[in-house]
Amino acid sequence: MTKPQDKYDVIIIGAGMGGLACGTYMAKEGMKVLMCEQHSVPGGYCTSFKREGFNFEASLHWLNGCGEGGWIYQVLEELELKDKIEFIQLDPVRRIIGKGYDLTMFSDTQRLEKELSQMFPAEKEGIHRFIADCITLVDKTSEAIMLYMGKSYGQVIDSLFKDAKLKLILYSLASPSWSAIFPMFQVGWLSHQDYYFPKRGGARVLAYLFSDAFQMYGGELGLGKMVSKVLIESGKASGIELAGGEQIKSGCVVSNADARLTFLKLVGREFLTDDFINALLETKICPPGFLVSLGVDLDLKRMGFGGEMITYNPAQSLEECSTTDPQRSSITFIIYSLRDPSLAPPRKHAMGILAVLPYDHMNNWGVEKDGGRGKQYHELKQKVADELIASAENVIPGLSQHIVCRDVATPLTYERYTLNTRGSMMGWILSPGDTASLSLMGSRTPIENLFQAGHWTMPGGGVLPTILSGKNAAELILEGKK
Repeated sequence: MTKPQDKYDVIIIGAGMGGLACGTYMAKEGMKVLMCEQHSVPGGYCTSFKREGFNFEASLHWLNGCGEGGWIYQVLEELELKDKIEFIQLDPVRRIIGKGYDLTMFSDTQRLEKELSQMFPAEKEGIHRFIADCITLVDKTSEAIMLYMGKSYGQVIDSLFKDAKLKLILYSLASPSWSAIFPMFQVGWLSHQDYYFPKRGGARVLAYLFSDAFQMYGGELGLGKMVSKVLIESGKASGIELAGGEQIKSGCVVSNADARLTFLKLVGREFLTDDFINALLETKICPPGFLVSLGVDLDLKRMGFGGEMITYNPAQSLEECSTTDPQRSSITFIIYSLRDPSLAPPRKHAMGILAVLPYDHMNNWGVEKDGGRGKQYHELKQKVADELIASAENVIPGLSQHIVCRDVATPLTYERYTLNTRGSMMGWILSPGDTASLSLMGSRTPIENLFQAGHWTMPGGGVLPTILSGKNAAELILEGKK
């Protein structure tokens, strides 16, 4: 990026997928756009990293809406990018393993219903209704969406099923306290065969596709540019101030950053109502993840594994699987190189093991009082990683003896690279009846000329809604310029 100009039509804070989509739409329309990203690479959580010849994913599990007519397909078509990236279709999509069950979820929902009914014959009627309603939700029937929007996932599951093992299998999709919409969409998308992954290169291919297009259309991308303040004049956003004190003016500002960071630090409480501040502080955020990325020399394909997401429940109750004990908590892992062989050296595989562990685990992961990450922090994170690998060995025998490369990320790692509060993976948690979180979502904000994009504006998080949030913000701004 060259030296910033005196004034832009739009300045975007953060080059996550929401900011990239927003900026690309506006730059394509001829607007003068500056995007400032504090990290050295674009993409936010939609990124990959390389270690010793292995390419690892930071968080991407799959993409929805990439098939013809899908939402991402339409965005790529509108931005003239459709022919510049290829996707593979994932099938099977998920596998859920525990004591006495091993369920593989293919895109054939009739097959899923049959297998679940064979496993739990007494629950056949409820299984049929559950899967049918999941499909109806994805087919955009407004009545079905309204019916389930006000219910928690736990309320839906408890109303349909009695068998504890079946409930645990279904709770592998999402926490009981979350809105029922999101886990039910996961099942419904199966019927549309709507699960994809970049054919070659992983998540960063998608991020760089958008960042390159943004710059091709005339946008300016500043990597390593930390924004310290949103400038407010007469109650309106009028630009930004960089960490070094440099001020840059603009007609409007779009924040793709963490919502609490955006309003409480970059904007300031003096410009916000008490109700809005309380909503920011009281609304629950999605928990962070603990990720162990492994390069291994096992022949995992011959062992019967594929590229599906695998959830392993070591315990037999939801309470035990939801524990903060790494040896008993549920884990999820994906062997990414069985989707894309280019992600690992020949005859080796790249995989990730993810557990949901709290930000303040074991006294904030042993971080020192001054924030330093010393011996205690590094020993603790490696100990937790060892425990998760040992748990995964119940599914992949001998795993620990075949590791040739290893990288460990704690919630603090995610917070450092993304600036998301407490390393949150998907922004706000939308719970039934939670009107406060709804007041925080959407592209418009209480500050005139300040807009939002990213997973803090769309319930459920993920790449698809994040990209759509960027498109929505761009459309609002472009409409206002007419």
